[in-house]
Order: sequence, then structure tokens, then C-alpha cells
Amino acid sequence: MARQKIGTAIDSKLLYRAKLKSIHEKKHLNDIIEEALAQYLAKDKDIKTSKSIVEETKGEIKADLKMVKEVLEEEDYLEI
Repeated sequence: MARQKIGTAIDSKLLYRAKLKSIHEKKHLNDIIEEALAQYLAKDKDIKTSKSIVEETKGEIKADLKMVKEVLEEEDYLEI
């Protein structure tokens, strides 16, 4: 996963608690903040990620080009 540096200001007491948590769990502070943000965003399922389902599942099913063509040529491939 690519990381991007950000700058922000947060409540000093909140930052202190996050630092204590990172020391207690022997994790980097950015990992604690990233996990908290991920949990917060997971609550809101309406927010789309930047990746499409195709990008997220790329390489999950190994299929050669011949197999893909055969599947697409089947008459009912669009039926659900």
C-alpha cells in the first residue's frame, strides 16, 4: 500500500493518548492513527474507494486469455 504524508493538528490530549497506546502496543503512532481512521471510515459504507472492484480483485482468479474468451462467448454470460 502506498503511503502519503499528511499534516494536521489534533487535540493534544488525544495525541497523548494515541502515543501511549502506540507505546503500550509497541506500534508506530502512524499505524495507530491509520487503524483508527480505517475503523471510522468502515462505518460509512457509502464512501467509495478509489479502486474499482476490477482493480481490487485483479489477479484473484487465474485464467488465461483463451479461457476468458470462451466464457465471454457463452450465450448466458450476462444473465444473473
